[in-house]
Amino acid sequence: MKKIIVTALAACALAASGGLAETPAPSSGARVTVVNKGFSGRNSRDGLRLMDKEVLALKPQHVIVFFGMNDAMNSGNLLPLADYEANLRTLVKRLADGGVKTVALVTINPVIEEYVRARHPKHPQKANLQACLAAYDQAVRKIAQEDKLPLIDLREIIEKHGGAAISETCLIRCEKNGGGRDGVHLTPAAYALLGARAFAVVSDRVKPGDTVVCFGDSLTFGAGAQGAGTATGETYPAALQRGFDGRKSE
Repeated sequence: MKKIIVTALAACALAASGGLAETPAPSSGARVTVVNKGFSGRNSRDGLRLMDKEVLALKPQHVIVFFGMNDAMNSGNLLPLADYEANLRTLVKRLADGGVKTVALVTINPVIEEYVRARHPKHPQKANLQACLAAYDQAVRKIAQEDKLPLIDLREIIEKHGGAAISETCLIRCEKNGGGRDGVHLTPAAYALLGARAFAVVSDRVKPGDTVVCFGDSLTFGAGAQGAGTATGETYPAALQRGFDGRKSE
C-alpha cells in the first residue's frame, strides 16, 4: 500500500475513490491549504459514502481521518466494532487508491459518561461507555500500526490533561468550563492542542502548495467552537492551518 496521511483525531473515520493527476511542483512560496470536511453526526459508513464527492474531488495530497465517536457513542448511528474497523480500513485504501499520498488517523478522545448516558439512555453499552469507546480507539491504533500510518494521538492529549473529568480545566466541554452538558466535544484549548499535534505529525510530509483535508465528524467540524465547519477560528483544522502559515513565514 502506498503511504498515506489521514486527517481525520479519529472523529467524527468518510470515503471514496478518484484520481490524482500529476501536477507541476509548486513554488516555494505557495500556501498549504487546509480544508475542513467535518460532518456532524456521521459515522465511518457515512464517511465512505461522502468520500468521493467531499474529499477526493478536491484532489488532496494529504487526508487526516477522524471517525469513530458516532460509531461507538451515538445511539442513533451506532456501528458494531467489526464494521467500524472494516470501514476505516476501506477508507484508508480508497484514499490511497485515489491518489492521496498521506493518510493520517486520529485516536478517539474519552467522554464524560454521565452526560452521554443521559443523552443516550438506550445505548446497549451504557453501563460502561468508556470501555466501549476504548475498543474503537484500539481499532484505530491497530490499523495505523499495521498500515504504518501517521497517528495523531488525541486520546493521549486528553488523558495527560486530566482526562474526561468534570472540571474547569477539562479539555472536554462540560458544565464547569462553560460547555454545558456536552461531554464529547472539545474546548477551544483542546482543538488548538489537536491542531498542533496534527501539524507536528504530518508537517514533514506536506510541501508548499499541497492540500490537506481534515475528514471526520463533528469533532473535525468543530462543534461548539468559533469558525465551526471551517479552517478558521477555534477548530482543529484552523490550528493546523496556522501551523503551516507559520512555517511559511519562517
